[in-house]
Amino acid sequence: MRSQPVWHGTREEAVQLTKAIAANCCCEFDPTTGARAITCSAHSMIEDQRLLDGLAFVRYMAKRLVEQEFGPE
Repeated sequence: MRSQPVWHGTREEAVQLTKAIAANCCCEFDPTTGARAITCSAHSMIEDQRLLDGLAFVRYMAKRLVEQEFGPE
């Protein structure tokens, strides 16, 4: 049994991630039942804990690197 993935970023980052997934969703639904027939890659990726951890890490690193290069925002 697989464990449920957990977002280790901030609540604001979780909201931004949710919006990005919604904007890029191309899931296909069964017209008779309304159930998801095909899961898009945007939704599939959030099932991967390692990928979620990588996204949170890169967001942190990008902010830190920009601040080091150009000073505080």
